[in-house]
Amino acid sequence: MRNSSEWYQPLAKALEPVWPQEHQDVNPSLLCQVELGLYLMETLDPSRDARGVYTLLGGYPFAVAAGLVTTPAQRDRLDVARHLLWKLRRRRMWHQCLETYAQLPERLRGYRLPEEGGPVRRVEPTVAGDRFGRFERALSRLPDFDRRLLPAAPAGQARFTERHRPASVTIPEQLCFPPPAGHDLGRVPGTAGRPLDIPLAELAETARWMEEAEIAGGLPSGKWMRRLKDLQLDVLSADGLHFEQTTTLRLDQLLHLVGMVGAGKSTLMNLIAVWGARKGLRTTLVVGDVAEQLALVGHFRDLGLKAAPVIGGTTREQHASRLHRRLAARGQASLLQHDDPAFDDLSTVCVLDAQRGLEAAEPLRYLDAPCAELRPVKTPGPIAVEDIPMPVYRHDESARQKGEGVGGREPETSRSDHGCPVWSVCPRHATDRELVDALIWVANPASLLQSAVPNHLNAERLRHLELACLRSDIVIVDEADRVQMQLDTAFAPSATLIVRGPESWLDRLGIHKIDELARQGRLPLSARDVERWSASLDLVHIAANRLYRRLITEDDLREWADIEYFSAWTLQEKLINEWYPRPHVDGSVLDGISSDTEVYDSDGDSDGLASPRIPGMEAWDARRSEVTQALDVFRDDPLGDRGPHGELTDTLIRRAGDLLHNLDQAATSQRVRSVLDVLLTGSPILDGSLQQEVPGPGKPDRDPVDTWGTEPWLERATRRLEFTLVLAALHQRLERVTFLWPQAEAALHLDTADNELSRRPPLDYAPVVPEAPMGNVLGFQYLPEDPERGPEGDEHRSGTLRFFRCAGVGRELLLTLPALGADPAAGRPGPHVVLMSGTSWAGTSTRAHVMAPVKAILKPHQTAVDSIRQTRFSTLFLYDGEGTPLTLSGAKLDIRERVLAQMVTQLGKSAPGSTSLLDRELRQIEDGERRRALVLVGSYHDARTAADLLERMPRWRGKVRVLASDKAELDHTGPGDSATDDFTSASAVRRGDLAAFAKDEDAEVLVAPLMAIERGHNILNQSHKAAFGTVLFLARPHPRPDDLSLAVFAVNDWVTRFVRDQPDPEARTFGKLVADAADLDAAGLGFRLAARKEWRRLLSRRYIYSRLSDAEKTSFAWDQLVTIWQVIGRLVRGGVPARVVFVDAAFAPALAEAGAPPAAATRSGRRRNDDGLLIKLRDVLAPYFDDETAPESFPDPADPALVRTLYHPLYDALCGLSAGN
Repeated sequence: MRNSSEWYQPLAKALEPVWPQEHQDVNPSLLCQVELGLYLMETLDPSRDARGVYTLLGGYPFAVAAGLVTTPAQRDRLDVARHLLWKLRRRRMWHQCLETYAQLPERLRGYRLPEEGGPVRRVEPTVAGDRFGRFERALSRLPDFDRRLLPAAPAGQARFTERHRPASVTIPEQLCFPPPAGHDLGRVPGTAGRPLDIPLAELAETARWMEEAEIAGGLPSGKWMRRLKDLQLDVLSADGLHFEQTTTLRLDQLLHLVGMVGAGKSTLMNLIAVWGARKGLRTTLVVGDVAEQLALVGHFRDLGLKAAPVIGGTTREQHASRLHRRLAARGQASLLQHDDPAFDDLSTVCVLDAQRGLEAAEPLRYLDAPCAELRPVKTPGPIAVEDIPMPVYRHDESARQKGEGVGGREPETSRSDHGCPVWSVCPRHATDRELVDALIWVANPASLLQSAVPNHLNAERLRHLELACLRSDIVIVDEADRVQMQLDTAFAPSATLIVRGPESWLDRLGIHKIDELARQGRLPLSARDVERWSASLDLVHIAANRLYRRLITEDDLREWADIEYFSAWTLQEKLINEWYPRPHVDGSVLDGISSDTEVYDSDGDSDGLASPRIPGMEAWDARRSEVTQALDVFRDDPLGDRGPHGELTDTLIRRAGDLLHNLDQAATSQRVRSVLDVLLTGSPILDGSLQQEVPGPGKPDRDPVDTWGTEPWLERATRRLEFTLVLAALHQRLERVTFLWPQAEAALHLDTADNELSRRPPLDYAPVVPEAPMGNVLGFQYLPEDPERGPEGDEHRSGTLRFFRCAGVGRELLLTLPALGADPAAGRPGPHVVLMSGTSWAGTSTRAHVMAPVKAILKPHQTAVDSIRQTRFSTLFLYDGEGTPLTLSGAKLDIRERVLAQMVTQLGKSAPGSTSLLDRELRQIEDGERRRALVLVGSYHDARTAADLLERMPRWRGKVRVLASDKAELDHTGPGDSATDDFTSASAVRRGDLAAFAKDEDAEVLVAPLMAIERGHNILNQSHKAAFGTVLFLARPHPRPDDLSLAVFAVNDWVTRFVRDQPDPEARTFGKLVADAADLDAAGLGFRLAARKEWRRLLSRRYIYSRLSDAEKTSFAWDQLVTIWQVIGRLVRGGVPARVVFVDAAFAPALAEAGAPPAAATRSGRRRNDDGLLIKLRDVLAPYFDDETAPESFPDPADPALVRTLYHPLYDALCGLSAGN
């Protein structure tokens, strides 16, 4: 994180002595920041209206579209301004700051603002006359990184916090070590500023060296020379119409390289890393997960190279536990057998744990290790009276040695945190120290994005992603489309609190808590923090249930809360704006509220911003402020934990308690009505100060419920206030559940990863990641469920309650990685970045398509291509007793398991004297080493159900394996082992062990969730070919229709295309929007309104294929194409064909209906006419294979050549689709 405040501190200090007393509620820093924004606009175009400055700070190209920025120097200047002023990027915030600035005395201001808007006029101020020179210097270079010095704690007593309680440790002199060497942030990579050519001939020499090193080290051969020889590299031709073979890979800033599935992208990535390391170049590899990180780092180290993984500190315990589980699944039941070298990179030891003294009853928790939070106890000096030293008595000396105060007083400790003096040799931090000199970093997206560089190494505050871009010559991002989705999710995290079925987070957590308390006889409640956590969770359940009753039964209340999002703050603002309308400066009454009210949860700290005092404020404004203040205090403490407060706030707190706990709803509502009467005292809409507009001639009379002061209106206002009060209690207690989670984690065996509400977008990237197009929002969303998905017979519809934060367009960070490491003023251009994937060019996919133009293609040799093109698709639709096609995708929850059981039974069972359908499919595989089947379902639960059904069948007993997540608790029984005489459970394979699946000679079938097998696992046999010969899709890769990430992906896709002037569904372009607007402020407002319209549409749509528009069906098809082709990619490794069988009738409903038994009852024509996904996949690819269509007719003339290279085998298989039944 760069320091955004250091530049103005001297200027603010110069203003403080002359700052007027009547403006003490405004910080001088506000003046500095506003004037820097005005100076920026003045230097770009002095004729522009000052109200539009905020559009330059939000990360969208308004300045380019408006012609303000045309040179690289101007772009650099704008980037600097975003670092310095990103907190002012919201329209309302900027306008409030301008209004406050205009009220300051003219003698302090360097600009004059026209009352009616327009360009500002610079004047020479009488105070701080050098400010404009400071502004110019501030905009001329990026600010330095924020710094935090962390001195090492000295020997002796020190205090720290354990489970939110004070604890102490004694540090002996022998454990005080010199500080470690840190990262050199001033070092400019040797390849900076020039393209980097990587000849394939040099990669061939690198491959030979790797094989020789493997032989010398007694390692299995990676066959690198053969693998390199089997791939071909093509680059975009000069005319931009096709791709042609090359012998040199050129890296120049950003390179988007795609490759056919199985083309050898991982091979190329590893070879480049080793090639660079042997030349002294620094390379960062971004891979899928920690298991892959550890495997790669281990291999590089075996070759004698300096490599280290980037692993986040907060999840290290989980990864160590998962490694233990994987080793146990391989037959190493005893922990004493677990000696994998990767444990060195996952160490959780704390050396100071042994120095805590005898009062420590149990080992120090991993999260409580005082690595950077030691506070040394100050040793009191000798007592003297008039220079005569007084004697020290034994009990005083003993107290000092124990770190206690003399005479019972608490000892004085240092006010600042100190670092652990053992850090430079501590096993836990060995990996962090190795990163300093490592030439190869191997990271995953989360560890790069979230984990911070330890202060023990560098005083500068920065994340590992920033450091990787500063230090690296090359950054290679594997599976770039997946990383794009992960970045989107990181900047818009959400948690599904309540949903029908077993996936409800709040219900699962409540059940787990009750089970643990019952099992342990409620003994954990003896710990205060555990009891507080349990009580908070209990109240969350109560509040959620109270809200749900209203959301289910009161349609008008649900509509008022808003489908887009709602929070206690937004609902409070709606109420106050209705009761006490606030005028604009021009006197017009505000209607509603702004949606972008929160920025990264901390934008309330706006450097001294105070609410502007508008001349001519209405008489009721003072009363509005009183009511707002009371509600604000209530919202911060809705249950009175920190009370008492003011009389009105305390009354609100009591009414919230009534709503949560009282059973007499009528009496409670009456008491809330009494509070409402108090809140409305002085309201201009009831005392006659404001009059409602009378309906015009010919228009219907106003509904009484919409007429101010009527009994129906008051009754509705009461219900709205009740809803707001309960929601405030829910939100506050949810935060307590998150905050106290670490204290209850061990006692109740909670999983750290299950604390979904703890995920927050990192603030550090705010200056470089565009804000969410619809505004950064935080709150709840309630989405009523589709009537077709719920159980039949329900009178009311339930719904999904989610909590989410939207704080930026994460995918843009992927495209700006070179700029993240750049500093033009320091002559640093940033690293060379390679984005690699087999499906990162995906048409109109909202999830997978990466916007960077493709410049290179990797493909296997022609023999392998010809073999892969032999891949065959077929359908094997199954039917129930009435002849209805079996469809698992989209099945209602109460029948889903029954449908799955019917499918598995028909596939696995055989009639006397015949073979089963699954057996027949296996026999179609010609290569005996690949005679295995991959059966794909929708979830881990479905996988376990299907695998156990197969395991019970005599033919498949001991032959079936089920995929389990690395964190799942398993009993590690062997194949065919039974827990009881009449039940046999299929053996599990950990996801991290998939690569070794072929070593299990008995396994013929693996049942797995489709999305868990999609990427990142090369499951090969001894011949280095795909271990599976066939895959059966029992479910379509359809995400949950109520998954909020679908809307996030879609709105981010919309905005990234829109700002690049690709027309949106309404044929609008960003450039035209800016050009047609009267000024930048109007353009910014128009953009926000367009984005909010799209966001609301996406949130309200039903993400069900049959209900999507034609354009959305095309995007949906591209999304599914990526997933299906990535799965098939697991089966074509080594240049072999695959057999692909679609079992779920949802893939092609019309075809399934056509194949139904003749006696089947007539069903709806809608399903018979629905061609389904498979036909749509073929149709979206068809234009790119049409020889009659000119390349110039596509958005990019190279698109046909690109699609034919990536997806030709898939298109051939879709065109040759056959019915297997």
